[in-house]
Amino acid sequence: MKKFLILFFVVFTFKLSAQAQWVKINSPTTNVLRKIVFTDSLNGWACGLNGTIIHTSDGGENWFVQNTNTTNPIVDIFFLNNQTGWALEWELNNPPFGTYILKTTNGGANWISEFFPIELEFFRTIFFMDENFGLIGERKTFFTTDSGFTWNLSQRDSDQVANFPFYQIKMLNEQSGFACGGVLDNAGIIWKTTDGGRNWKTNAISPDEIFEIFIFDSLNILALSGDPEYRYSVGLIKSYDGGESWNYDELPIYAVCFGIDFRNDLEGWSAAGFKFLFTFDGGNTWNETEVPDSSAVYDIVFVNDIKGYACGQDGSLFKYVPDPNFVDDKTLKSDFTFQLFQNYPNPFNPSTKISWKSSVASRQTIKLFDIWGREVETIVDGYYDAGFHSTLYIVNSALPSGVYFYQLRADSFVQTKKMVLIR
Repeated sequence: MKKFLILFFVVFTFKLSAQAQWVKINSPTTNVLRKIVFTDSLNGWACGLNGTIIHTSDGGENWFVQNTNTTNPIVDIFFLNNQTGWALEWELNNPPFGTYILKTTNGGANWISEFFPIELEFFRTIFFMDENFGLIGERKTFFTTDSGFTWNLSQRDSDQVANFPFYQIKMLNEQSGFACGGVLDNAGIIWKTTDGGRNWKTNAISPDEIFEIFIFDSLNILALSGDPEYRYSVGLIKSYDGGESWNYDELPIYAVCFGIDFRNDLEGWSAAGFKFLFTFDGGNTWNETEVPDSSAVYDIVFVNDIKGYACGQDGSLFKYVPDPNFVDDKTLKSDFTFQLFQNYPNPFNPSTKISWKSSVASRQTIKLFDIWGREVETIVDGYYDAGFHSTLYIVNSALPSGVYFYQLRADSFVQTKKMVLIR
């Protein structure tokens, strides 16, 4: 009976996921879009060529072009919240040549441009942990602790490929984070910092660049690499120990994986040029499907379990549509004020990561209950701003193995999920 239930669950889950699709939606531009970000279920931005930044404030239903006062390419965009964001503009035509940092404090209604103080530095990635602490990188990496008024040079180790270009920086907290990048036909690299980006340790992993990494938690990281010349297949890159060691396997797929994001703990997607790659088992195995209208996609983001967006060639925008048998039309059209995610790993021992998202600031609590509904302990209790939050739950040594439930309460919102403790 147990084997039948497991088989039924796997088949049923695959059937539901297989019904999902990407559909093309209206875009206000025909310029190539290379990056897309969302801060909550309503607000998102995408950037690309000819100074293009577009914005949605209604969950992707409508997009509008923002005024950046430039026709130069915008290669990256990052938003800390609905109001504060940064973008990177490359000046290639008129001196001084290099990177302009665009900043907004009103959601992109106005962008202020400032030239990075060193010429001929063409940065590809920018990341801010808060309004003061930020990082910027390509072949060199700089950090700021004063909101970009001054920038300090970071150091990389002595590895011969250490100064290959960064394509993306992601920080877990003010001390720990990762970067990925590399050079075609030379090496795909993941760097790690444990001191807030002051120093970076180099790990050369694949034969080609790594454009984006996905961080499940402080221990589990995943990336995909690919060769635009199709001489090497896609590389599946994983770490289970926080980036101290890496596993590399080749997938039977030929593509270039530009962007990657996960809809939930099991289902993930990669924007891979003229293909979408997808996994239904947490990234262990991957398959491919064509992009609608034969477009090319360069970045992808999931806002929550039912909302995902991708951007790409000729200003193309795509929306993820889950299986209609799994999510009804009313749910599809609604916007979640709060959302509780499945803990990871699950089952677990002795710790697991619990994450949740809120679009408004409020007091938020997460409590643990046993299978009989009795309260065991309070995991989270405090006032949280809008945004994504997570906590590492370390189980009490006296708590026995079994099924437990953790419940998020915020305002009138209540959501409960199951976790399994294995001793």
